[in-house]
Amino acid sequence: MNLTTASHTFQLLTRIMDVRTATEPFLPTAVEKPAIALGDVQQPFPRATPESQGVSSRHIQSFLEELGRGRELYSQSVMILRNGRVICEAAYGSQDLRAAKYTFSACKSVVSLAIGLLIDDGMLSVEDEIASIFDEAGTASLRRKLKGMTVEDLLTMRSGVLFTEAEALTETDWVRRFLGDAMKSEPGAEFAYSSLNTYMLSAIVCRKTGKTLTEFLQERLFAPMGITDIHWETCPKGIEKGGWGLYIRPEDLAKLGQLVMDGGMWQGQRLLSREYIAAATTAHAIPPETTGDFNYGYQIWVGRHENTFLFNGMLGQNVLGFRDSGILVLTHAGADTDFQESRYFEIVSRYFGGTFPDRLPEDEAAQAALADAVRALSAYSREPEAIGPSAAPFLNRSFTVQDDRAASVGLLPLTLQALYNDYTAGVTSVAVSSRGGLPELIYREKDALYRLPVGLGRPAVTTLDFRGNVFHAAALGRFTHDEEERPVFYIRLDFIETPCVRIIKLVSDGDRLLLRQTETPGVPYVSGKLCQAAQSPLYRPLLLVAAGGTEEDFLIYKTKQILSPEIMCEESEG
Repeated sequence: MNLTTASHTFQLLTRIMDVRTATEPFLPTAVEKPAIALGDVQQPFPRATPESQGVSSRHIQSFLEELGRGRELYSQSVMILRNGRVICEAAYGSQDLRAAKYTFSACKSVVSLAIGLLIDDGMLSVEDEIASIFDEAGTASLRRKLKGMTVEDLLTMRSGVLFTEAEALTETDWVRRFLGDAMKSEPGAEFAYSSLNTYMLSAIVCRKTGKTLTEFLQERLFAPMGITDIHWETCPKGIEKGGWGLYIRPEDLAKLGQLVMDGGMWQGQRLLSREYIAAATTAHAIPPETTGDFNYGYQIWVGRHENTFLFNGMLGQNVLGFRDSGILVLTHAGADTDFQESRYFEIVSRYFGGTFPDRLPEDEAAQAALADAVRALSAYSREPEAIGPSAAPFLNRSFTVQDDRAASVGLLPLTLQALYNDYTAGVTSVAVSSRGGLPELIYREKDALYRLPVGLGRPAVTTLDFRGNVFHAAALGRFTHDEEERPVFYIRLDFIETPCVRIIKLVSDGDRLLLRQTETPGVPYVSGKLCQAAQSPLYRPLLLVAAGGTEEDFLIYKTKQILSPEIMCEESEG
């Protein structure tokens, strides 16, 4: 990290840590998340009974139920395929399989496929040196520094460059910044996971083809495979982020996993060479064991002890292929994990590792039980409830915020605010009315007003526009009481295209209202990151000044202030 980047990072961190002032974006805010319609995929996989593909329906039901019991897993959706046929698909709670989901780092594997296409076309080689591809590496001193850094070093996370995702939040020219950054190690010497390696691969696609990564993949993979309505965020220079930022429907992402499973073939057509797929799913780098039970290929994780490959994104976005059996398991989740530390991987290996017969006798009773279990997992299978007397303490009342800590409190989860450089101006009032038989939360910020229908018994889905960034949100509420028998309006708000959830609790206390907010990923995840950073000689001085301390208890306290605020409101007159 150079001095300029350190200064920028310090300023942004200081602004986020100060809960009494609204966070001022360091870079100009740009719209990055357009509205993406909920819809079915084109060229869907054929559907089949589990037994016809050699898997027991009762086995799958047990798997789904075990994931559901693991509250720390925050499971959101599951799709299971064998031999290119969907044998089960399920969504938990308010989730919707028709939504284009944010993949985080799972899209790194999609970038690998784009690089494979360039290699198949003879336009690129894994031995090509990075300095020969980018004009920005024109000076003699810079070329000497980059000497020996190849495309394969980017593919295997062994570039040696220090530039990280956090630093990119305060930079505008990521290519130039990457090429000019300090080196942690010699190229090819050490595995060091950084999404900026993948970003540079995205930039290489642009340089070699004269097209954006999305345009190139649209022609070569997305159109032939019927993959539609994808969105890939870009850097300030308009290059797709590569290592993160892709929205894609679960079934369309499963198609790309199936393409890898089938060695580059799709419905009898060769789209990628078998040679590249084999190279991409061969271990080239050995990550630390703390990341999980996988080695690293070409932007694709490779099982250490099982014949598996993995597209993996933080918080639980996974496409896991069991190559011996032809079973592909795709999951989305909101767990507090970065890589494969989650207990999910032990569970999925226990259920789907090993061998399976070609087929089993059909079991209609088990298939019906599985269908019932899948329906029961979804909150949309429940009957809607009417507004009852317990809503009376909240209905048709408005409350004005009387707390200067509200300056940094907003409806959009902080994780998404940081991702989109789109920070709240602060909540000013909340009110509850009724519309169409549902309670409606009216949440006003200094520069915006959000009207949120809240389903009772069954979620209500709406779209929320945060200064141009548009999200589908499913709100499910209930009227209850707290431990002091005060009336509470509890609202769970799932941003269903992402792993993020906002929890709102309105606590009635006479003519006052306590607004409590939390979110996932939340305090355990973020405080853990801060405590980890506090141990780093690089970040500790920044954190010490920005947060006011680096002790673990203090950092947890600061995280709770930011992510779990409690704001006092007074009833408005009139």
